[in-house]
Amino acid sequence: MESFCKVSIIAFLVLASGVFLSSPTQATRTSEQDFGLALEPSSDNGDDIIPIELSHYLRECLKKIGEECGSIFFTRIFIGKKNVIPAGCCQKLLDMGEECHYTITATVISRPEFRANATLYETRAIDAWNKCSQ
Repeated sequence: MESFCKVSIIAFLVLASGVFLSSPTQATRTSEQDFGLALEPSSDNGDDIIPIELSHYLRECLKKIGEECGSIFFTRIFIGKKNVIPAGCCQKLLDMGEECHYTITATVISRPEFRANATLYETRAIDAWNKCSQ
C-alpha cells in the first residue's frame, strides 16, 4: 500500500506539473471551463486533449499549493488516507483558491484510471476544502 501511495503521488505530481499536458499544436479546444477533458487523447482526432490555456492555469495553481502540500491533498483525496492536513497546507489551499482546487481534482478525475470513482473523489475534495476553510 505504501509503495502504491508513493507511485500515485509521483504520478499526480507528474501529471499535474504538465508533463502529460498537451502542446499548443495539439490543443483543439480553448474553453478553460471545459474541465472534463482527458490529459491524453483517447482518439486520433485529439478532441479530448486539455487546452493549452487550461494547462497554464493548472501549472499556476500547482505552483501555489507546492509539492509537499499537493502530495498531502492527493493522498487524502485519491488514496483516501485521512492524513492530518497541516495548517500551512490549509492556508496554501485557501490561497490557491477553490476554483484551482476543484479544477485540479476534475483534471485528475478525467484520467481513465480515476474516472470510475469520480463521485468519491469529488466528495473527498469537497471535504478537504471544507476542513481547511473552517
